Amino acid sequence: MIEKHRTIEWLDFILTTVLNTAQTDATALTAQQLQTLIGKAHQEKLSYISFLKGQNLRLSGRRKLLHLIDQQHGKLLILLDQAYENAALIQIPDPMIISAIDSISCCIYELLTFMESRMDIYISLDDPAGPAYVSHAQKELGGHIDLIRADLLSHTDNQILTDIVLRSMVDISQEPGQRAITFREIFYKKELLKELEKISRISDQRKAHDAIVELLVYMNFNSRSFINYFTQTLARRINSSGSAREKMTQLLHSYKEFKQMHKKSGVRLHPYQADVKKAIGDWFTQEINYLEKMCQWDIAGHLQGSTAISQQKPEPFKVMVLLSVDQIGLILRALDSVRILKAKSLNAVFESITPFLSTPRKPEISWESMRSKSYTFEEKDKQTVIKILQTVIDWINEY
Repeated sequence: MIEKHRTIEWLDFILTTVLNTAQTDATALTAQQLQTLIGKAHQEKLSYISFLKGQNLRLSGRRKLLHLIDQQHGKLLILLDQAYENAALIQIPDPMIISAIDSISCCIYELLTFMESRMDIYISLDDPAGPAYVSHAQKELGGHIDLIRADLLSHTDNQILTDIVLRSMVDISQEPGQRAITFREIFYKKELLKELEKISRISDQRKAHDAIVELLVYMNFNSRSFINYFTQTLARRINSSGSAREKMTQLLHSYKEFKQMHKKSGVRLHPYQADVKKAIGDWFTQEINYLEKMCQWDIAGHLQGSTAISQQKPEPFKVMVLLSVDQIGLILRALDSVRILKAKSLNAVFESITPFLSTPRKPEISWESMRSKSYTFEEKDKQTVIKILQTVIDWINEY
């Protein structure tokens, strides 16, 4: 049988009545009374944790435990939202009342995190977390990040990679009208941060850097910034090799190492973006195909005994396109995919069209760069391209 506990009833009474200015005059409470409430909240928190530990041992059935955790977790979330609303209702800032509400909110959040750390398999991960929970989680993540930032940076000696990872950790704010943040997303960042704390204690810079990269692949950290960092770092290393055959050897070795990296199933940083293994795997495939052709050209040249003569070609006429390079690449890739553009390969599309294009920021566009970036694109670029295509459709309809 599932036992009841008084803590939630006590918290409900305090937040819905005593500290709710819409119900009572909370300003009438003295400083001593508020301190008593704060102390009582801490006592109730410890008592409730003991209660949950006991229930975890007593309940023999998974269904009973699932019902208990789901019920208690849901009630605590409602109380956390109530505390959030109480703070917003205070028209004239009262430091003592706000402090009391914040302290009780922290106790509730600590109870939630205790349940999540011990009984996360019983929590519905795809449920929305709510603004109050998201706010507390952001503060928690920010506090841990401040503690490890300096160590992580000094032990990796890599500002770019450190910024890519840590900026994504605190970016869980939710704008009005946007998709709700889920528990799955927040738990993902908490788990990732926990592993980063371990890596921050590795003193060897090379080992620390490689450990972060392996962790990000394992956790399916499908940030476009990380994917670009990974592929561009590899490209620089490969391009520093001599002949096309040496580059191919280096590329195949790197591809083998990448395929041997493990990836945790069922997790990803961005729920609606491409899997990191697939995005980087596509990049490897394209680079291998490209270098294979380069090797074939080198062999053909040697067999013919001819020497390539570089001829200076006149600058081609360029058309200014008022889009970013990423957006142009996305459009060209889409046109190739639906066979509106017909060429030997997607590479041929980029190689033949790009020299005749420029953008306000890029007078010279590298077709290789555009090809590489077209395999990973941001949601905002996708939406911009959709709006432009819709504008074209509207113009044709009105013509």
